[in-house]
Amino acid sequence: MIVMSCSDNTQINDCFLDVNVSEVLNTRLPSYQLLTINGTSKTYSIGGRQIHIIRNNASDFIAFDLECPDRNCNAPLDIITNAPIITCTCHDRNYNYLQGGKLIGEEGCGMLMYTVNLIGSDGVQIRN
Repeated sequence: MIVMSCSDNTQINDCFLDVNVSEVLNTRLPSYQLLTINGTSKTYSIGGRQIHIIRNNASDFIAFDLECPDRNCNAPLDIITNAPIITCTCHDRNYNYLQGGKLIGEEGCGMLMYTVNLIGSDGVQIRN
């Protein structure tokens, strides 16, 4: 007997297995126009998640979730104080978004990172 499945079982981050985001943001809308400007960053509410998106240039985006990877903290990750180091103020743990959201100095869950792609001339797709 052969059993085949079309589901995707790729584990992006073991601590965020139940989080699935796939949205196309229309950059013609005023709330997303900042995504068209190189060197900018902003936090957006997408799919019920707080996601910070950085546009380095036209083809280079970095996007990550602001939920603590331990998932038991009510405060968002601190993105202001020491970028590119991101801090969970509840657990005093640091993450580096330039290294894929990796936890710094110890073993454990990393930040939930997202893929960002340009879609045509007025769309940005974000997904994990």
